[in-house]
Amino acid sequence: MMLSRRDMLAAAAAGLTSVAGPKPAAAQSVRPRVVLGQPSEGFIYLPLYVARKLGYFADEGLDAEIVVFQKGGAEALAAVLGGQADIYVGNPGIQLRAQEKGQAVKSFAAVQSQFGSDLVIAKEAAQRTGMAGLKDPKAKAAALKGLTIAVAGPGSLTDLMVRHIARFGGLDPDRDLTITPIGGGANMLAAYAQKRIDGYALSAPTSTAGVLRFGGLSVFDFAKGEYKPLADIAFYTLIARNDWISGQKDKAQKVVRALWKGLRLMKTSPDEAKAAVRSFFEKTPPDEFTSAWTQNVAAFPATPRITADGMQRNYDFLRDGEGKAVTVPLADSFTNEVVDAVAPSMG
Repeated sequence: MMLSRRDMLAAAAAGLTSVAGPKPAAAQSVRPRVVLGQPSEGFIYLPLYVARKLGYFADEGLDAEIVVFQKGGAEALAAVLGGQADIYVGNPGIQLRAQEKGQAVKSFAAVQSQFGSDLVIAKEAAQRTGMAGLKDPKAKAAALKGLTIAVAGPGSLTDLMVRHIARFGGLDPDRDLTITPIGGGANMLAAYAQKRIDGYALSAPTSTAGVLRFGGLSVFDFAKGEYKPLADIAFYTLIARNDWISGQKDKAQKVVRALWKGLRLMKTSPDEAKAAVRSFFEKTPPDEFTSAWTQNVAAFPATPRITADGMQRNYDFLRDGEGKAVTVPLADSFTNEVVDAVAPSMG
């Protein structure tokens, strides 16, 4: 079930279990609800799309409601902290900065285990800089000099990614290139088509459109870990308040089991998983959808277990992207207790 942020907050304020209003007495035995907040739509959420379409949440006896927060991850995590959502599906970076401010939250399951955004450069820019013929990652990063790159917003994951890559190539991101906050995918593609920017950073299928529809170049294959500084990062996780994880163990385990089933199907029956996801991207041209699926399916783990190395990559990413180290002890940033509890039931 997909809810708008406005409907979800209105329902929470009214103390209702559903935006549909009070139910007759005979209908009170509904499935328990779990609200997952995410900052966007895209291929970052593939196993959750599979779980939703194939009824894995319902099989667990849950009514999973998805709320997309248009203002990004900070708003989604704020909803979790305020009790309007149960789980934030997103990058742990925002969680880590919240923990530094005393918020008791942590990651409890891995969703995506490679960096989920892409950097697409226009064909003309790739030829002008010589990037099209480059193989060495540092040389590719250095070739960004002088280009104008669009990102979602200041301080966003895409902004930090471009800054990280620029520094990796020996560039000063504030002097050697122009980073332009422009909003979401529609704005990026419009600016890209009108040649107002040389490239942009975002996830599939928007990144795929830049390559197939407009002839651009994907600088790195992040899904396969080509950009080594961020390879094997715990890019997206399930994040919740500590008291929710400990106090709602049964519900947390059911969510993780549904996610795990989605991840497993992507590995064992990729065509079936692909067909399940297609309905969430009906407006994406078939060739772009297939290309995005083929490229991104490798970015997801076989299980939702979080690795210490994968979480450490987020610490490194924030340190290098923001220029400020994370002070939260690594052991406090995640737990595998829920995954361990679910593992026996997954065989």
